[in-house]
Amino acid sequence: MTATQPDMTATAEDAPVQPVARMVWRLTELPRPAGPHPRPAGMRVLLIGGEEDIAAGVERELKEHGALVRREPDGPGPVDAIVDLTVGRAYDPDRAASAGAWRRALTGTVTALRATYDDWAAETAADRLCYLAVSYLGGGMGQHPRDGLEQPLGGIWAGLAKTLHREFPNVAARVVDIDLAASAELPGIVAAELGRTGEIEVGYRDGRRYTLTPEDRPVAAPALTLGPEDTVLISGGGRGIGWELARSLAARHGARVVVTGREPFPSGDEPWFGVDQAGWKAYEKQVWAGRAKGESPAVVRGRLARTRRLWELATHVTSARREGLRIEYARCDFTDRAQVRELIRREDALEGGRLAGVVHNAGVDTSARLPKKTDEEILRTVEVKIEGFLNVFEEVRDRDLKFFCSVGSLTGRLGGMVGQLEYAAANDGLARLGQWAARRAAFPVMTLAWPTWDRIGLIANFAATLRYMAAIDVADGLERWRAELLAGSEGEVTFVGPLGKAIDPGQAIGYPVVPALPGFAAAYPKVFHLGEVTSYQPHAQLTARVVLDPEHTPALGDFRIDGTPALPPSLLLENALRAAEWIVPEDFPALRAGALEEIVVPLALLRLDGPAIRLVREIRGFHEGHDWIVEVRYRHEGGGDGPEASLRIVHETGAPRPPAPPRPDVPQTTTLRSGPPFLHWRGAVVPLSAWTAGPGGRLVAEVPRCLPVDLWATPYVPGTALPVAALENVVRRCTTQGDGLSVTADPLILGRIAPHSAERGPTRVEGDPSLGVWRITDADSGDPVATVSGLSGPLGNTTE
Repeated sequence: MTATQPDMTATAEDAPVQPVARMVWRLTELPRPAGPHPRPAGMRVLLIGGEEDIAAGVERELKEHGALVRREPDGPGPVDAIVDLTVGRAYDPDRAASAGAWRRALTGTVTALRATYDDWAAETAADRLCYLAVSYLGGGMGQHPRDGLEQPLGGIWAGLAKTLHREFPNVAARVVDIDLAASAELPGIVAAELGRTGEIEVGYRDGRRYTLTPEDRPVAAPALTLGPEDTVLISGGGRGIGWELARSLAARHGARVVVTGREPFPSGDEPWFGVDQAGWKAYEKQVWAGRAKGESPAVVRGRLARTRRLWELATHVTSARREGLRIEYARCDFTDRAQVRELIRREDALEGGRLAGVVHNAGVDTSARLPKKTDEEILRTVEVKIEGFLNVFEEVRDRDLKFFCSVGSLTGRLGGMVGQLEYAAANDGLARLGQWAARRAAFPVMTLAWPTWDRIGLIANFAATLRYMAAIDVADGLERWRAELLAGSEGEVTFVGPLGKAIDPGQAIGYPVVPALPGFAAAYPKVFHLGEVTSYQPHAQLTARVVLDPEHTPALGDFRIDGTPALPPSLLLENALRAAEWIVPEDFPALRAGALEEIVVPLALLRLDGPAIRLVREIRGFHEGHDWIVEVRYRHEGGGDGPEASLRIVHETGAPRPPAPPRPDVPQTTTLRSGPPFLHWRGAVVPLSAWTAGPGGRLVAEVPRCLPVDLWATPYVPGTALPVAALENVVRRCTTQGDGLSVTADPLILGRIAPHSAERGPTRVEGDPSLGVWRITDADSGDPVATVSGLSGPLGNTTE
């Protein structure tokens, strides 16, 4: 197996705007489960949606495997799982029933989630709750090149499922996609998938099982031109990023651009019409000063928000006219088919131009958790994207357009932020609709899924969005947008920047993490070291099973305890430090691990017992003064009162801590014997270095770097946060003695380790055994890498 070393190039991880990569999502085959998953036995399942014959078959199958199935959301007692059969009939754009079907089905989903909300939101066990939605996109999540995709609106539930973890941190969400013609197989598929973790999206087609994997792919060369004879229609383009695109197309290509909105164009008699930013601020002050007695601040803010939208629209259009740009405004609610038809009819009546392209940019977002939203608000968010798309597409599908572009969001592809359940649903539904439409039109249909734009768009709290993902630079994004339009791109194209600190365990295991993803080097190590989560409470605690075996951890054979293969202590500390990154304060501040303290490691915990070391790792985070502390404990799985390793990781957010805290008061035994050493490092994986005497009685060692590809025999290899080779040489020096005499303390008390910077090459270690202080520096630059204090040999000041 060839290991891939991630790019460890340093990046400004906290920069708000970062480069993005253009990615498409391709079908990747997965192993097919051998049979039903054992979890449905005894599981209390709520079954909703779908056609009656399909639902009855799923109910029978689940009951045969021991599930307790009911159909009523408000039935007695809690539920452990929701199986959502969504909209199970082929979509017909000419039938009003199809338009109403998604509304009824989505309302049913929301009703079921509300009924379980308090119970599910409070759950901390990671192995109880499940949500499984079924879509009918042909078995390839809309990506399959042939037939299928009879019901494109299933994408709504895919986006919803991918965002459920924001409402319920411990729900195992999954979307199963099939071909409607294969619905007879669905009961067995549901029984096999319900309760499984891993990929959030799976599809079944032709007896095979698939998921979607990201792939970086450059945009194609330009295939068309835009000029003064062309008109581009942009829904909702009077403000935000839609307006920026309108300006770009008019200025760069001379195209005529029609932007739209639901409001009439403002009158010049308005007191705020034509004022600049300072004038707008003055107007706001006047409104607040003139607030009627008893009028709530919320009402005033709402009125000002609507007025500001109109002020921005008027300012944009009038300034464009002054600059000679051919940008016009047309009033049109794209959720109203009659209004869309009338707008297109008016465009047809104009002479000397042609409708060359459509950009469906309209969108709304109500950012709040599910209990604070009404059904009407949820349906409206989805309706603007979905019905708006369908209305304009049906009016232009027979035309000779150059492009049809939908403005999507990464919330649809990767899941949304807190409060964006239906916004993510709308955007993923939009992307699948685009795939459906592309098979029915002669022109290219594309959906561009963007991250947050730099301080432009629907996001009310820009700083909060950076917890989830970096923003895209506006100028760069507009250039990319024009390139996609001129290339006549098709399908879903995503622009992905580095994911932020708010990624959670459910997301980590739900998406294929590949080196092509931006920020892979920073994000992947904590995903790699996560383990199998059994309990999770955001910002507070996480418990997981950690399994280490010689096949994937070569250092297990490189280090031995009394002849038994064992895990080098530095790798246990690396696992702890990376895993601690999952528990951060609620405001997601920039944290730096200032020190690993009070490190106690029993030797029995490191030994290989059977084919693998199986540990339970418990993490707890809390504030201690100005610092954020994460306590990490390890014990053997099923070990009861057996040996336990522990340490504290101090993230310094206030004043620096003292350099050497007291050693933990832990009973320690010492083994003294002749013959083979009790602890033995072979040096085949973790390089060993000889110690030489330096000035002032110090010991010095030059230590080659231990490359991550040597530590982990896995397809993708995480970088290391700790200087593993240097630390392991210090531990070896302080826990053993040569010359035929073996001296070993148990448990190992490793003092305090303060990492300063990433290890990039060979290191130099200087230590004063009498003081127990060891300094690790970069061998070439001399820059500090780490400091170890409070660690000395079991016999005090000894030499090798």
